[in-house]
Amino acid sequence: MSSRTSEQIIRAVVGVQLSVVGGKKKRALTETIIKQREYNLRAKLPQIFRYAALGLLGVTILAVIVGFYRSRNTTPFKLKSEHTQLSTDVVAEVTGYERLETDNGLSKYYVKADYAKTFSDNHQELENAYFEIFDDAGNPADKLSAQKVLYVPEENKNFTAYMNGNVNIESRDGLKVKTNNITYSKSTETADADELVEFERENIRGKSVGATVKMGEKRLDLLKDVEIEAFDSPELIKSGIRYAKIKVASATYDQIANKIDLSNNVAIAIDSKSKSTGNAIKTDVTAGRASLFLSSEKTEQAKTSDVMSGAQLKQFEMFDNVHINSVEAGLSPTTIDAGYALFDKASDRYELKENVHIVTTSGGKATDIRSANAIYDQAALKIALTGGAEITQDTNYLKGDAVNADLFADKKLRYAVVNGNGLVRQTTTARTTFVTAPELNVTFNEQRQLAAANSIGQSTAQIIPTEAGEYSLVTINAPRAIHLLFKGEGLLEKMQTAGRTTIQLDVPNRDADAANKRVTADTVKTIFNASGKDIQRAEAVGNAELFVDPLRAAPENYKTTINAPRFDCEFFPTGNNAKTCVGGKKTKTVRVPTVAKADRGTQTLLADQLTANFSAQSKDVEQFEASGNTKFTELDRNAIAGQMSFSKSDETLRMRGGEPTAWDSRARAKAREIDWDTKNRKTYLRGGVSTTYYSRKAMGDSTPFAASDKPVFMTSDNAEFDHGSEVAVYTGNARGWQENNYVRGDRVTIQQSEGKFTAEGNVQSAVYNVKQKLKGKESTVPVFATSNTMTYERDKRIIQYRDNVDIRQGTDRLTSGFAEVYLNENNELSKTIAENSVVITQPGRRATGNWVQYTAADEKAIIRGNPASITDSVNGSSQAAEFSMMMRENRFVTEGKTKQNGSGRVRSTYKVNPDK
Repeated sequence: MSSRTSEQIIRAVVGVQLSVVGGKKKRALTETIIKQREYNLRAKLPQIFRYAALGLLGVTILAVIVGFYRSRNTTPFKLKSEHTQLSTDVVAEVTGYERLETDNGLSKYYVKADYAKTFSDNHQELENAYFEIFDDAGNPADKLSAQKVLYVPEENKNFTAYMNGNVNIESRDGLKVKTNNITYSKSTETADADELVEFERENIRGKSVGATVKMGEKRLDLLKDVEIEAFDSPELIKSGIRYAKIKVASATYDQIANKIDLSNNVAIAIDSKSKSTGNAIKTDVTAGRASLFLSSEKTEQAKTSDVMSGAQLKQFEMFDNVHINSVEAGLSPTTIDAGYALFDKASDRYELKENVHIVTTSGGKATDIRSANAIYDQAALKIALTGGAEITQDTNYLKGDAVNADLFADKKLRYAVVNGNGLVRQTTTARTTFVTAPELNVTFNEQRQLAAANSIGQSTAQIIPTEAGEYSLVTINAPRAIHLLFKGEGLLEKMQTAGRTTIQLDVPNRDADAANKRVTADTVKTIFNASGKDIQRAEAVGNAELFVDPLRAAPENYKTTINAPRFDCEFFPTGNNAKTCVGGKKTKTVRVPTVAKADRGTQTLLADQLTANFSAQSKDVEQFEASGNTKFTELDRNAIAGQMSFSKSDETLRMRGGEPTAWDSRARAKAREIDWDTKNRKTYLRGGVSTTYYSRKAMGDSTPFAASDKPVFMTSDNAEFDHGSEVAVYTGNARGWQENNYVRGDRVTIQQSEGKFTAEGNVQSAVYNVKQKLKGKESTVPVFATSNTMTYERDKRIIQYRDNVDIRQGTDRLTSGFAEVYLNENNELSKTIAENSVVITQPGRRATGNWVQYTAADEKAIIRGNPASITDSVNGSSQAAEFSMMMRENRFVTEGKTKQNGSGRVRSTYKVNPDK
């Protein structure tokens, strides 16, 4: 306010007071008063301004409060575009308004209000209004109420109602809706709300921001920030104990289908109880979208009504990135992930699809389940997996096309049946054990440890060492079944098969003679030691076969196959390596060289029972022990005995008992003991040696006997054969013969390739004959000889006798220090040359000399000496340097000087008269 204005106000007030005074006094007084009051007013102006400002502020606050109060209690109608130009001309106002609209005698809708204002275009404004809508049959259907209603009539008995303030809807299907503002269309039987909406139907209630109530379609569309609660009974609703709470971006409640569709970022929280244990369970579910299915059953009180009562949440159907976290009181959580899930509340069962992943944890150890699809029955503690099913529980793993499993109460695996490409695997720090088969069943004990695994169909089991070291890789194949029993965490008790089974033992490839082993039989039973880590023994029954396969080819390494009706194998304490395998009855062993070599071939050993002992280092066969009707064969070489043993270290076959016999295509040998050194190709015979050479020709004609095609027999106490050099040595009372011809000695050596036959020590022989003419008749006379040694040389056809030689043919006898006998092609005597103290004796005659040559053709002996002498019992004696003695004519010719006449040559001829 300006000073000028203040002055005008003062002057106006003072002018009124001085209207009764006149003249100069009046003007002077007036001036004084004006000045005084002007001064006082100016002094009070700040105070006046403060009072004015406070008053203005109070009025402003009052206006705001009144406006807020009015706006809170009166929401402006949100009109459709066609209703924005309604009439403002009031034609009637009614208190306690009621109206029933009918059509051809059928009720359409009923309106009631505390106050009604009607306008010239027939629209109405109603206060505390109530609407009841009737169906096509004229029966009550839907009810609506609000504090304020803008009613706009339409054709065909339809209308639109704008409702504000405490709006309530109760549909014909028992749906109750509360909100503050809706637009209702009678023609579409639809109510639209864009503010907070609360709804309830039977055991379901919830809220959202914005909704569309389609009462004719019995459908509720919840538009934003939806929350839904599900209860198991009306009583639990009153108690506030809910079963599930759902949060979602938007939802649709289809009351006819009893279905609620949830869209975008679904979150469900469920409070339930385990049907198996009764424990409380809290479950949280998230998904991209979901559907809730409600039961359509009525309670006993509602069975005569059209309104559904007591309906409960029946199923959850969830889509897109489904994640479920369930925690039972006292237990660890279980999580489920899938692309799709259908949960049935009554059975407490999940139907899961698309990359199913279930994880349960107990005692710090997880059970991990994966498959394409699954049915998880929580109440029955069962789970069925299909499509690439996998279960991992601690160190145990199951896999197959389909798995049906029973669970413990803590959701751990109890029993499982695996179908299609089944696999069960157990892993420990020391090894991995697994079984594969078309069908498997697996059992876990109360400690949640693998107790048994059984396969059906073509099955394979493997025990794989973590570090090879001394351990073998064990592989078992069976066509019908494999049964494994466990006795603790990672501990095997036994393994048994059905059907033709193969056990493969693969050893570390470290040693030059390392060998894998394979056992095949109709059934195989494997027993593990007390530690449960290593095989203790194995039983292979029914057409059993043991195959030993060296890892490296070498002349000393053989591939060995042993066949028997049954094998019982003992294993080394560690390593899963066979120590001893006993086969019986009636076994066959075949050894095939890994490297071809002259005179070495496939070896076959037959026996009633065979024991194979394995090397702890190489894992190859170290020794064979065969008993009962044993027979060994290699190429054309054979042997039989009561017992045989074969050692790989010296590659010697030892034969004992039952008259051991060895033979080939040329000879047969017997002895009480025979050792056949297959490596060095030598044979040692001890005790009662007896050998039969099938013919002299088979011996390379190395014996001095006559017939080339007839057998030659040899006996001795002991013998040694060197097959490589073709040398046979007989010692101790050695004797060889063919028909009537023979040789005896302390030692006999036959050098077949060189064609030599040697006898040593106390030699006796009758190996050739000589033809004699006696009294005009020719006869064949055998020749007997003794000496310290005798040597026959095939190529020279010579027999040499040395030391103490004594040769007899008929009545003739020759002794000397050395004799050399020449034979013709018929093994008959051609000539004999003797040296050193030669003595020839005949009945009535005796000749001596240092050298003698006897010729069989003329039966003449030439005797030389210094001097040579001859004594005749009838005609006396004579000496000379040389005699020619006619063995069959009783005459001799003397040549050379005698002692009586050393100066000249003496030649005398005489004929003995046998009549004198």
